[in-house]
Amino acid sequence: MPFTPLHGINMQHLRLLLKDVWYLTRPYFVSEDKKWAWGLLVAVLVLTFSIVGMDLLQSFSRNVYYTALQQRDATTFLRGLFWYVHNDSGYVPGFFIITIPAILFSVYATYLQQMLGLRWRRWLTARMTRQWMEHQTYFRIAITTSGLEAGADNPDQRIQEDLNSFVTDTLTQFINLLSNIVTLFSYVGLLWVLSGPLEIWGMSIPGYFFWAALIYSVVATWVTHLAGHKLAGLQFFQQRAEADFRYSLVHVRNNAEGIALYRGEAEEQAGLDRSFASVYGNFLSIMRRTKWLGLLTTGLDVVSGNFALLIGSIRYFAGKMSFGTLMQLVMAFSRVQGALGWLSNSYAALTTWHAEVARLATFQRVMDRAQAMQSEVSLIAAPAGAGMQVSGLDVFRPDGTALLRGVNLTLPHGQMTVVTGPSGTGKSTLFRVLAGIWPFAKGTITRPDVPMMFVPQRPYMPTGTLRRAVTYPADSTAYAATQVAQALQQVGLGALVPRLENEEPWGQILSPGELQRLAFARIVLARPGWVFLDESTSNLDAASEAALYALLAQTCPGMTVVSITHRQSVVGMHENAIDLTPFAVGATDVVSADASP
Repeated sequence: MPFTPLHGINMQHLRLLLKDVWYLTRPYFVSEDKKWAWGLLVAVLVLTFSIVGMDLLQSFSRNVYYTALQQRDATTFLRGLFWYVHNDSGYVPGFFIITIPAILFSVYATYLQQMLGLRWRRWLTARMTRQWMEHQTYFRIAITTSGLEAGADNPDQRIQEDLNSFVTDTLTQFINLLSNIVTLFSYVGLLWVLSGPLEIWGMSIPGYFFWAALIYSVVATWVTHLAGHKLAGLQFFQQRAEADFRYSLVHVRNNAEGIALYRGEAEEQAGLDRSFASVYGNFLSIMRRTKWLGLLTTGLDVVSGNFALLIGSIRYFAGKMSFGTLMQLVMAFSRVQGALGWLSNSYAALTTWHAEVARLATFQRVMDRAQAMQSEVSLIAAPAGAGMQVSGLDVFRPDGTALLRGVNLTLPHGQMTVVTGPSGTGKSTLFRVLAGIWPFAKGTITRPDVPMMFVPQRPYMPTGTLRRAVTYPADSTAYAATQVAQALQQVGLGALVPRLENEEPWGQILSPGELQRLAFARIVLARPGWVFLDESTSNLDAASEAALYALLAQTCPGMTVVSITHRQSVVGMHENAIDLTPFAVGATDVVSADASP
């Protein structure tokens, strides 16, 4: 859902939040890991509820040894601590008899909750990264305006940081909520019975301790909400500001050479300062809100214990309850008030969690929407030796405006064809359509069912060794080291052969021309049936261009080569030429352009 800062808690906000939580949570608990998911969740809940029950038993132990202290009864005091006491209430286990298993239960409840969170994060991370990578979802998000939506920006942060926080905080808030509900129902009866009636101004108020806890919690929750209701929006935008600042730093690192050549340090510094100013200013607002919220919550926590003693002392000094009962009432009041005031005590954590849910749900919906984009291009398989036929193809920009209309062309098999046209005509976008990664098109493409490789102007360089960069997208072990070395020598990069196994930032080390040579080494190794070159020699001199095209003809005979270029020297190397100008939107006539010698 699009996130907006909360200006009040209402049913609509709650409904949207729960809808998002269900949207993100349900898939895991019905997945192939559901047995582990439900088993661990049930185990955690059983241990958590057992801890609440043991805490209730401890309140009776406290009653026993506090009363024994009041009466200076050492024997009962020691039995109430270490063994058991039999009184009018029955057998009361000693405090430490209950404490030892309670500690074990608490430790294992935390351990199993962490195990559940770890498995859930592993499953959710695998699911999200797989969805992000499948069907070029990452690319579709990048080229559409949906990628600019709040929560869909910085996918790395969504998957790594927000996903981890969502899993941890969702489990924590869910278990805390159930624990507080069980605590409330466990102690409210005890509080009602032990407190007895309070006579005031001729009126009898039964279970007055319960009513005091209820009124105290309602007031505390209301006051806390007034102080902290804007924190959710501030937390949301803080994460976005931090991510934008980190992206600015990475952008400088990735474009270090260009910035240095332009002497653009001052402008980049100004941009970084502006980016961090958003981080600083928003966090300052968070600090101010948190300060007032902290003053209230801390003050309310400190006051609550003394408030319980104050109202309990009325019947104690009247001789109507023992000291042990008073202390048990104070403890019960604390538990009931804590359960009723869970919202106010957890307000800051809940606002952070709400922001996490909103960002992650938005990102998940953007991925779902990107994957749902259906290209209206009909793909027809042709024999391996056939050419590629494009019929009635319309190509659009992501905003829906037309770029090319009525494209009809033929790319002959086994020949070299060049696609030309002024800048902005749509040549590169046409290649993306042919590659199947551009969803904004409709028409018919008949293409042979053979391996194809599309080479952009600036080749992508993966992290890792130089060998991995050369063999990409195949595995680094797909070719023998001698084959990789030979390919590098053939494209004029023989000097790099000794560094094949070195892990270095090759995208920054190699010059644009060397990167384009490396792309031709990939072609030589992979030997696809068709290769599409999009200005793939633009950073090379004419002699080097001619040498690389000749290399393809020599090492990959029969391979179909389709090029985009503005250079006449490259155009002359091809047997066929196609001009896209007639198909560009704005052209007066739409004609058929079969490749011709």
